[in-house]
Amino acid sequence: MSPLVSILMPVFKTAPYLREAMDSMLAQTFKDFELIVLNDCSPDNAEEILDIYNDPRIVRYKGEKNAGLSNVLNVGIGMARGKYIARMDSDDISLPNRLQIQVDYLETHPEVDLVSAGMRLFGAKEGTWIRELNPEKVKIEAMFHSPVLHASSVWRRDAFEKQGLHFRQEMVPAEDYDLWTRAMLKGLKLVNLPEVLYEYRIHELQATVQTDKTAAKSREVQMAYLQEALPSLSDKNREAFPKKLWPVFFANLRAGFFDKKLLAKRLYKMSRKRT
Repeated sequence: MSPLVSILMPVFKTAPYLREAMDSMLAQTFKDFELIVLNDCSPDNAEEILDIYNDPRIVRYKGEKNAGLSNVLNVGIGMARGKYIARMDSDDISLPNRLQIQVDYLETHPEVDLVSAGMRLFGAKEGTWIRELNPEKVKIEAMFHSPVLHASSVWRRDAFEKQGLHFRQEMVPAEDYDLWTRAMLKGLKLVNLPEVLYEYRIHELQATVQTDKTAAKSREVQMAYLQEALPSLSDKNREAFPKKLWPVFFANLRAGFFDKKLLAKRLYKMSRKRT
């Protein structure tokens, strides 16, 4: 019998934190899952740590060579048997009720295709990340930055598969931002719960760091999203965004992709902040 949830946990250079991540998933109050551990040829003792575990819910994969984050995640998606796919980074911690709350939300909101949760930062930096709950606001926020907290996300496998939506290695390190925008352009609804259910570790070995490449790839995603969502927006005005905001509003009057009132509020708020 297939599990309800398939958890994808890529592993690369995270051995010092791997046991904490593994233990936090195996201790979930929700039990009907498989934990797919994807060792992307990590050059540390990750395999020795994984050998410690003897839980039948763990499914292990190790490639012959390092494939990259998006590629190895796509391998995991291909292996997944669950109705839902959940993400978990191998250097973070999920709170015990995380999966139960997210699965319950998706089960009671069939119109929603993906749900993420709030994150508490710890380690070298502290803070809290919360994203928008309203799927229409999520679409609008995607014009400015990645609107979903990737590592805490859970999504409907069939909804993404029907649209041929997978990660793209060429978009790393903005592969999640790229996937979410393409999903919304296909009509999928993404939401973020305000509850903090995930602890996101900030450390020197971390793969997710802000670099010039991150900024360049994020800008590439941003421009592609605007072009598809607002086809009447001129190249000049698209490239001037977000310095020039209001051409986006008028282009949306034709396209109707974004909620007009919510878009106006967001653009007005941003304009006021600048002045």
